[in-house]
Amino acid sequence: YTQIQEQGSRDALTGLYNRNRYESDLLRIYAEHKAALACVYIDVNGLHEMNNASGHDTGDKMLRTVAREIRKCFDTEYSYRFGGDEFIIFIPGTPETIIKKQSEAFTAALVREDYHVSLGIQYETEVSSMAALIKAAEKKMYFEKKRYYEQETHDRRRGLRDSESD
Repeated sequence: YTQIQEQGSRDALTGLYNRNRYESDLLRIYAEHKAALACVYIDVNGLHEMNNASGHDTGDKMLRTVAREIRKCFDTEYSYRFGGDEFIIFIPGTPETIIKKQSEAFTAALVREDYHVSLGIQYETEVSSMAALIKAAEKKMYFEKKRYYEQETHDRRRGLRDSESD
């Protein structure tokens, strides 16, 4: 039973916890770690394009690399593959300055692999709502994602415009 329960809680590709476990952990995280809790919301940039250009095996390698760096850079048991290319991490009891340094190390490690992520961090010293904490981190992530794709070298529409002018 324990083995089956563990399989139902883990993402088979990355080894991180999955959305099922995320949903069941939220109340416990809130109850145990209301003070000094950070939510890090991560979205992998370019996964769809990589899958289309190089195949799903290459995209899977990218996701496994992101998960490996999450485990390496963030000291927390609360790491989840939330969706296809989205990850959520909760970090209790760690100063915000340390979390920012961990995030910088994480993104730098991925850039060395030529992978890019958009990341939003919401840190609260007293959490009043897990939903608000997560939503704030997600909003910051989307802001970073927009900034990433506004750069000409990452503009997904550029390829379409270039092919239309041919």
